[in-house]
Amino acid sequence: MSKAPDELKEGCRRFVDEVFNKRNLDYAESTLNVNFVEHSPPAGFPLDKSGAIARLKRFLEASDDLRAETLDVVSDGWHLGVRVRYTGTDTGGLFPGVPATGRSFDIEGIHIAALNEDGSLIEHYGIIDMRDAMEQLDLVPLAGEP
Repeated sequence: MSKAPDELKEGCRRFVDEVFNKRNLDYAESTLNVNFVEHSPPAGFPLDKSGAIARLKRFLEASDDLRAETLDVVSDGWHLGVRVRYTGTDTGGLFPGVPATGRSFDIEGIHIAALNEDGSLIEHYGIIDMRDAMEQLDLVPLAGEP
């Protein structure tokens, strides 16, 4: 049986706060199902729970002052859609192999997650506007500039 959409929305807001603002990877570990599947991993990360945790850890390490704000959440009882704003300073190298720039960033991401009967996350699809981050960190020219 699915959970009430409002209960799932609140759980989503808590996940964003616990993992990104409180840097609590144990919470992510307890929320992702053992059979979790990541459908949108960056290169080099496994598609399973361990890969998702490693990706979250890498993102947290890239910015000492990372903050996340949940802007919108929708739910049908089995799925969540969330729009998140990420702000911070590139202190640890936001992009693998690229030295930290010391510049700030303000980007958004859209995430869709599927849940199972116990409410744990079993699938994730996500897009974060990394092109915008690259422009803000002065790693690429602004769109429309030569």
